[in-house]
Amino acid sequence: MKFFKTLFISAWLIVTCFSGFAQISPGALAYHEQALVFSSYEYTGSARIHGIGNTQISLGGDISSALSNPAGLGFYNKSEFTITPSFNLFQADSKYFNTNETASEGKFNIDNIGIVFNKTKSDNIPGDWRGGSFAISYSKVNDFNKRVQYNGMNPSNDIIDFYVQDANIQNVDPGDLNGVTRGGYNTYLISEFLDAFVEGSDTTFVPFYERTFFSEFPSADFPTNQSEIISSTGSQNQWNFSYGGNYGDFLYFGATLGIQSINYNVVKEYTELYPGLDGDIVDYSFLAEELLTEGIGINGTFGVIARPINQITLGFSLITPTSFAMNERYTLYSEAKYNSFNMNNYGEYFDANYDLIENSDADFTSFYESTANLNTESYDEESLFDYTLTTPMRLNGGITYFFNKNGFISGDVEFVNYSKMKLNAQSGSLTSDSESIKELYTSVVNYRVGGEWRVEKFRFRLGYNLNGNPLKTDDTTNLSTQTVSGGVGFRSSTFYLDLASSYRTLNSKYAPYVLDNPDSNPIFETNFADISSSNLNFMLSFGLFF
Repeated sequence: MKFFKTLFISAWLIVTCFSGFAQISPGALAYHEQALVFSSYEYTGSARIHGIGNTQISLGGDISSALSNPAGLGFYNKSEFTITPSFNLFQADSKYFNTNETASEGKFNIDNIGIVFNKTKSDNIPGDWRGGSFAISYSKVNDFNKRVQYNGMNPSNDIIDFYVQDANIQNVDPGDLNGVTRGGYNTYLISEFLDAFVEGSDTTFVPFYERTFFSEFPSADFPTNQSEIISSTGSQNQWNFSYGGNYGDFLYFGATLGIQSINYNVVKEYTELYPGLDGDIVDYSFLAEELLTEGIGINGTFGVIARPINQITLGFSLITPTSFAMNERYTLYSEAKYNSFNMNNYGEYFDANYDLIENSDADFTSFYESTANLNTESYDEESLFDYTLTTPMRLNGGITYFFNKNGFISGDVEFVNYSKMKLNAQSGSLTSDSESIKELYTSVVNYRVGGEWRVEKFRFRLGYNLNGNPLKTDDTTNLSTQTVSGGVGFRSSTFYLDLASSYRTLNSKYAPYVLDNPDSNPIFETNFADISSSNLNFMLSFGLFF
């Protein structure tokens, strides 16, 4: 296993895109968090379906059915080619220690492209078996193109406090420290000391980690300026190989073989600027992390749609767990800028600050570093890791009521149990992340509703969907999301053109680091940036019948 403990423990900064329900937590994530990111999406496809809130389980005659309920392909009576480009605009407004920042990112995508080969009997040919359609399609189910930034003056703690705590929790020799804390040590922000505890005639020597240099910061008068830029790119896509059949214009059934791919790249650049008081030794520290994750997975989708009466259709689909083979590359770069400090002078400096770390019962405290001339110090490392991920099964049900040929209203209900996600490592262990999945996540019920009204060859659409919170508790943040959408369309006997737009917002929190604080000491309180994110999406579908 790639042994690193990332500094950036995610506080669930979740952003959603319109080509699907894409949850992305910026930065190098814990593996249980990545499992949630790659397990959470909605069924994307055409602008028609997008305009009605992605409601589609009991509908048919649309390429989107290949991903959600392939029984809908049985409704086709013509072959079709379709393509759906889109533009997604993401914006994140942050507030950190009363400082506001805004970041935005725009991206053009191809959300869906596909072809349907239809072979059905004409109405004057008898027999209950009416034929069916075979489809090959591509769907973007997650869009990871996002940018977030925040900035603020922290009067209580800084990243060095995290390094100290984590180094003492690891409790290993300096050469065995891992992750970002190793970078903190190699750039001299923290060092190892040796303390002596004296009880009678017995002396016990105890090694421990502490800040290398002491100062008045951070404090209310001299806070630390903390800022971070988080950029992510990539997508999660699925190729669908589907068939849907029609029995008696009453029962429709279908199956899809899905091949998913993941390309997820996130870069985090975190900077701390120190007060720059006379006599301060450290000017700033900088930490950059990059995580590139790639994966390939396979799943199956099975569905049926029944028409008990002409005005009503009922649909059900089951999407099997997706089994992924994942590989990732993680790089870390740490840097600290000093005011040409020579370690030969450390004894005098340390004597002046000795009381900050001296144990009251100790005869002495010694410092392990003795000579070094510090200017700009840096450290970098790279690691590779392979693992497998199994996403949860998804169950869908839907009902549609048709107002003859004037339009329809449709609703879907989806059940997903995120506690059933599974992680396994080819080497090492993901036991703690597997336990976190069971402890943190729960099942959700998602709702989608939408409708369409027809005026001759024109179509007018509205939709809404609500995705439940996958966390067992929402004390820190609630991951439920709401999306409203709408669209218009034109349909002739030879082609169609549909335009849709949707808007989604989410309020969440993010912490650059999490401090261990069992005694609720205000100095070691974890501080969160409040993030308000929004997505505005435009989608255009063009389809040609043949």
